[in-house]
Amino acid sequence: MKKCSLIKCTALAFAALMLAACGAPAASAEGGGAGQASASAEAVQYKHGWDLGKEVNLKMFLLGDKAADFDLVYGKINEELKKQINTTLEVEFLSWAEHDAKYSLLFSSGEEFDLIFTGTGWAHYEPTATKMGFYEMTDDFRRQYAPDIMSFMPEDAWEHAKISGKVFMVPNYNIEIDYSLLGLRGDLMEKYGFSDIASTEQLEAFFDAICENEEGISPLGTQGLALQWIYLIQQHELAALKSLQPLFLYHYTEPENIEVVSIVERPEFREYARKMKEMQTKGYWSKDALSTTDTRTDNFIQGRAASMGWTLGNIVTACVQMNADHPDWKATFADITPQFSKPSQPYSNNGMAINAISKNPERSMITINELMTNKTTWDLACYGIDGVHYQAVGDDRYIPLADSSRYPAFANGNWGWTNEPFKRKLYSETPDPLITKQEETTEKWNASVAAGNPLITFSMNEEVVKSQIAVINTLITQYMDPISTGLVDDPDAAVDEFLLKLNEAGLQEVHLEMQKQADAWAAEH
Repeated sequence: MKKCSLIKCTALAFAALMLAACGAPAASAEGGGAGQASASAEAVQYKHGWDLGKEVNLKMFLLGDKAADFDLVYGKINEELKKQINTTLEVEFLSWAEHDAKYSLLFSSGEEFDLIFTGTGWAHYEPTATKMGFYEMTDDFRRQYAPDIMSFMPEDAWEHAKISGKVFMVPNYNIEIDYSLLGLRGDLMEKYGFSDIASTEQLEAFFDAICENEEGISPLGTQGLALQWIYLIQQHELAALKSLQPLFLYHYTEPENIEVVSIVERPEFREYARKMKEMQTKGYWSKDALSTTDTRTDNFIQGRAASMGWTLGNIVTACVQMNADHPDWKATFADITPQFSKPSQPYSNNGMAINAISKNPERSMITINELMTNKTTWDLACYGIDGVHYQAVGDDRYIPLADSSRYPAFANGNWGWTNEPFKRKLYSETPDPLITKQEETTEKWNASVAAGNPLITFSMNEEVVKSQIAVINTLITQYMDPISTGLVDDPDAAVDEFLLKLNEAGLQEVHLEMQKQADAWAAEH
C-alpha cells in the first residue's frame, strides 16, 4: 500500500535525520536536528538560522481532560523548550464535554492564543479553516520554520491537510487504524470454552455464559455504545465520514465507490436497533448506560465486567494494568471481525494549527517542529517524567510506574504531534504474550490497510445546510444513543420516530449536499 510504504521509507529517513542531529556540533550556526542541546545562548539564537533572541511565551489549547500531574510534566517541557528555542508554553484544555461548544468561540471572540489542537472532521479543522481561523502554512513557511518535520513528513500527509489547496495544520505522523476491538477476561473465556472470539456469534455466546453464570460481573463494561462500531459499521465494511458521525458512512474497501451511505435509512440500521434491544434485555450492560459517570475502562479494570470496547492501544494498556494486579484474570483482546481489511485514519485526523491572529506565528511553527522532533519533549508529553510516571528502557520501550495514572501514556492531548518513530512499546523482562500479540496485530493491520478511498479525508462544508445539521446533531443525542444502548421500549418504533424527526430536520437535503460535495472532492483527489 502506498501509505504503508511511505511510513517505512520516511521512518528510515527520520531515523537518519535524528542520528545526524545527535552527532552535529551543538554550536553550529545552522543548528543540527531538533532535540540537540545548546552549548550557548548564541547557538540557541541561530538554530536553523532562526532569530530566537527574544523569549516568547505561547498560549496553547489542547482537547481532553487535564491529568493530575500535567503542570508538573509541562514544567519540565518548558525547561527544554526554553533551552532549545527560548520559548515556553501556557496550556489550557477544552474538555471532552465542552469542546464542541467552546472551540469556535475562541475564534469568534477574538481570544488571543497561538496554538491549538485540531483534526479532520471530529476536531473542528474544516469549519475553522474555511472561516480563516487558522494561519495558512505555505510551503515556504513550513520549510523555513519546520525544516525537521518537512524532512520526513510524507507528501500524502500534507495532501490530507489541504483545504481548497491550502494547508492550515501540521498533521501527525502516524498510522492510526480506525477499528474497535474488545478487551476480554481470558480466564472467563477459558472457563466457558473459548480460545478466541472472532465473530459476533461467538461474542454473544460468551456474553450469554457470563449472564447465566457469573454473579456481579456484567458481560460488557462500556455500555453498549462500544458495539456500535462493530455491529453497525465494521461488519458491513463501512467507515464513518467526518461529518455527523455515525449517520454517514462510506465504502472504505472500494476506492472507486463514492456513495455516501445514510445508514439510518438502510435495513441494517433497523436490524442493529433490534439487536441492541435484545442485548440490553439480556443484561449485557446496565440500564444506567446513558447516565453513568464510569469511564470506558473502570468496570473492566475493576473486575465488574468481562469485556470492554475501545481501540487496540487503549485496550492493551488496560489489560496490562489488570494482569499486573490480577494475573489470574489473563486479560487479553479479540478482533470480532478479523476477516476485513482495516480502514486507517488520515494523517490529518490529529494535528496542530496556529491561530490566524497569533502574534507569534513563526515561533509557533518552530515550537510545533520542536515538540514533534525533539525526543526529550516528545517523551515528556507522551509518557510523563522518566522515573515518576514511567521508566524508559532504551529509546523504544517503557514500563508504566505506580504514578502513571497521574499522567497516563498517550492520553494528554499530545496527539497533534504524534511521531511514529518515537513511539515506545511496553517492556517486560520476560516476553509478555499480550504485548507480543499487540505488536503482531499492529504489524498485520499495517500491512493490509484497505485501499485508499478518497473520502478518507472528505469532510463536508456545513455552511450550506448548517441549520439542518444543528438540529440533526441534537437528534443524534436524543435518539441514536438510546437506540444504540437498547434503552427504548420498541426499537422499530424508535427507528421510525428517529427517521421522521431526521427527515423533518432536513436529512435528505443534508444527504444530497454531502453527496454533491463528496463527488466534487473525489474528482479532485
